[in-house]
Amino acid sequence: MSALSIKPVENAEFGAFVSGLEPNAITGDDRDAILRAYARAHGFLVFDFGRWLESDELHALTAIFGKNEFAPGMINGIGKRRRDDEEELTIDQQIAALESKGVDPYMAFIGNVDPKTLEKRKIDEKFYGEWEWHTDMSYIPVPPTFSLLHARKIPTAGGDTSFCNQVIAAAELPDELRAKITGLEIKHDSTYSSAGIIRPGMAEPASPIEAHGHPHPIIRRVPSTGEEALFLGRRTNAYVLSLPLEESEALLDEIWAHATQPRYCYRHAWTVGEVVVWDNRMLMHKRSPVENDDVRFMWRTQTKGEAVEAAWA
Repeated sequence: MSALSIKPVENAEFGAFVSGLEPNAITGDDRDAILRAYARAHGFLVFDFGRWLESDELHALTAIFGKNEFAPGMINGIGKRRRDDEEELTIDQQIAALESKGVDPYMAFIGNVDPKTLEKRKIDEKFYGEWEWHTDMSYIPVPPTFSLLHARKIPTAGGDTSFCNQVIAAAELPDELRAKITGLEIKHDSTYSSAGIIRPGMAEPASPIEAHGHPHPIIRRVPSTGEEALFLGRRTNAYVLSLPLEESEALLDEIWAHATQPRYCYRHAWTVGEVVVWDNRMLMHKRSPVENDDVRFMWRTQTKGEAVEAAWA
């Protein structure tokens, strides 16, 4: 018998808390129950383990939701541009080079501590500020579907992660705004991280029109549920294709004002040992500020996605 306990997130329009899962002994029944809960919870689950997971345990949990996708910034050509001083290698060669150094190409370390020593390290000051609403790696042709974030160290205050449900936002689109955006695509910029830090190999664009990124339909279909969702990526350097820049900026401001209304959002206060899983097709997220003398450290994995399907296709 499964020992899973699944309860809705209190004071939120979406989400579920899951406890009782043994990550090294996940059964088919566990997987089925978790995926049913995911669908009911509009793509947002919180797993309470009460301890740090080993890397193989986090990968086992990730496998419930799909195949591993490379961590951001790891592989040239997949969310990362090759520097001029880097040798040109195939993806397999890059994987082999990383693994020869003991680096897991599917694991990202997010925080201001050294991943091995866990000692606080110097980092760009922008790390400590508020991170903007975003969708993970939406600036590539096939963005990852699920993201998993595992809390290893949390600050004494701040560092919460907020989630904003774009399925509910799409369902409540005013008719006039829906008519404006149906058939349009947004180019999702890859220049900056959600903390506002410029990515390796990138340069600040002259305008959003020139920004490096990939276009996606503003309203997408979520194949696993059949629902519609707004798909916005991040506001910085976003651009609505085919529009003059001024019109693009005005339309984006209107969409974002609708999409990020408080009633669509939930703010999660972390506990060490938790793993939060979310569907990037359904949710945006952002992080609240952290004090400069505090620490925050997360492990992150993600799953491969599928081509973005326009809701009007």
